[in-house]
Amino acid sequence: MKWIKYLRNFLIEFSYNHLDMKIGIPTLRHLNILVFVILVYNCSEGPLNSELVNSNLKIDTLTISNIGVQNYNIAPNLGTNERLYLGMKNGLEVPVSFIQIPNSPYWTYFFDSTIVVDSLRFIAYSNDSLIDVGSTPNLYFQSDSQFDENSSTYLDFSGFSNSDWTDLGQPFLKTNSESDTSSDLYGDYLFTELVWDIDTLLTVLSDTLDSNQVWSKPDLVRSFAMQFVNSESNFIELFSEEATIGDKDPKIVMYYRQTYQDSEDSTIVIDTSRIIYSDGDLSIIKPIEISTDTSHISLSNGMGKRSLVSLQLGESFLPIGSVIRSADLILSYDTTLTSPAYNVIIDPIENDSMYVDSTDVYDFDPFEAIGYPYRVSTDAEKGLCILSIKDILQNITLGNVNNLGFKLLANEKNDPFESIKFEKNNDMRIEIIYVSN
Repeated sequence: MKWIKYLRNFLIEFSYNHLDMKIGIPTLRHLNILVFVILVYNCSEGPLNSELVNSNLKIDTLTISNIGVQNYNIAPNLGTNERLYLGMKNGLEVPVSFIQIPNSPYWTYFFDSTIVVDSLRFIAYSNDSLIDVGSTPNLYFQSDSQFDENSSTYLDFSGFSNSDWTDLGQPFLKTNSESDTSSDLYGDYLFTELVWDIDTLLTVLSDTLDSNQVWSKPDLVRSFAMQFVNSESNFIELFSEEATIGDKDPKIVMYYRQTYQDSEDSTIVIDTSRIIYSDGDLSIIKPIEISTDTSHISLSNGMGKRSLVSLQLGESFLPIGSVIRSADLILSYDTTLTSPAYNVIIDPIENDSMYVDSTDVYDFDPFEAIGYPYRVSTDAEKGLCILSIKDILQNITLGNVNNLGFKLLANEKNDPFESIKFEKNNDMRIEIIYVSN
């Protein structure tokens, strides 16, 4: 094809050197068209022939049914849940929910001579518009830290009592409407504000101990707790700080009047408010009874149920040099016991496997997982849960990762009062499609 390039360059040079500019440009255009036609013709004459299929490669399948499963229990923590709960439901009890209010420069308004704080309101939100006052919890206050959002469990609060807390009583309710723009179906929906008058706490909430710079004292804590007087007959669900970006977070609203002088030395008084959002909340949830049933693979956030999966793969369960195209762990479950689209996570274990007692409850998960990029989640739907473990199995075959098993757990976004039970039967399997020489 080089001769075509040479021909084109020659014709271009010839048109510039031997033709005047008046006719050179049109001539050049025609020459370019001629060269293009010649190029297309010559390139279409001799198509390349190449054997793209390697006859030595073959696709094969493998089914592994030698799978060991063991259930274990951890004390549940709902620190990342988008809801706060109180009451009893589906074999679970939530005796108390905690909310922490942080330090804020707004607390110093109490010491500002130009500001008069008129009232304080503690507000929580529910998407239930039919709540009645009789089914709402009492609010309590304590100036000491009471919980850790990321680690506290019912094991830490077995003897909890609100006897030394300030009882602020039940709230008054406000039903509101708001436009729903979160989906294609626009419209208004109703929600309820639970509002407590906490004016009596103004002095203690604004107490800086030995400094007016409240925000510089990270050890100063304002803890609130919600509890039912009779938890056996009530259940309520509220928005936590994880649910929204400030909109429906638990909060304190400070209403105040501020006085100042304008440029003409006139006294101006304005009525306004400031919001102090919570910076941590947690529902203490505990199982009413710990199940020791080992006939199913049980997963539940509220119950704290997880499962350990071990695979007996052998040293060379696939031919050396195999490339895995897909590898799926397939589990079946009873759809009548589980809500649709229950999300399940599988995560390879990084530390050595250990013996676990399925009747015991562990403070923390005894198994450390590898996580990304091997952690995989999927929705269990229509009686099956299909979890891809292709990447981790491929790296096991390459010797990059040790086969220490996996843990199965419910996604933290699932309703903690829902659970899933996978069948332990011959349908529990791993199906692998691979390419080998």
